[in-house]
Amino acid sequence: MFLNKIKFALLCCVMLLSGCIGSTRHAAIPGGCPKAFQASDRILVGSIPGLSAHRSHQLYQQLEQAFGKEGIATAYVVEQEYDLARQGIQPNPAPDSATLVQMRKAGYTYYLELAVGEVASGMGYARTSAQEQKEIQQGHGTVGVDDSKATMHFKLHSTDQKKQIYTLATTTKLSPLTLPGNKYEDGYRSSSTANLSTESLATEKALRKGVTELLDNCKVAR
Repeated sequence: MFLNKIKFALLCCVMLLSGCIGSTRHAAIPGGCPKAFQASDRILVGSIPGLSAHRSHQLYQQLEQAFGKEGIATAYVVEQEYDLARQGIQPNPAPDSATLVQMRKAGYTYYLELAVGEVASGMGYARTSAQEQKEIQQGHGTVGVDDSKATMHFKLHSTDQKKQIYTLATTTKLSPLTLPGNKYEDGYRSSSTANLSTESLATEKALRKGVTELLDNCKVAR
């Protein structure tokens, strides 16, 4: 019995540290990715508009690692700025067909355009008394902790076909975690609600989940 209480206490600590329950949904163009990635592919990845240079590079490194596990090489536009400029390539914003032709000549098979949208932080903590819990369940109350969420947009351009061939939007929501309290009133139990996540964590998870979906949809040769 004592050990069970310890296990429950440890579980609660872990849940409070994570502070959220995650859910992810994907939205992609009909028909799926029309061409499979190959291990020999080299993908040029754009910087993310609206983010600091440091943050954009952090997210690129996360993507680079995921593609690298599949044997696919990626290159970051900021790190390739000199070589790209020398060849007259300006990949941001979305490249036109002429730019994609230049990228093809430079050895890139795809250009991956990234963007972050629908970002919100729900970081917070709230206690709900038994009476407030009763009001909430009866539809007369609210809980003051919102979700953290972020959407990562992926646009894949083929340098061979000289056009955009696939789009994917991945939205991750990190919802507050509710733990039961130890006070009762009229059969209702108090509770504590916590969301210790931030939009930064939501963005990272959206990128990770989106990259996995992108690789799966484009049928990476293993």
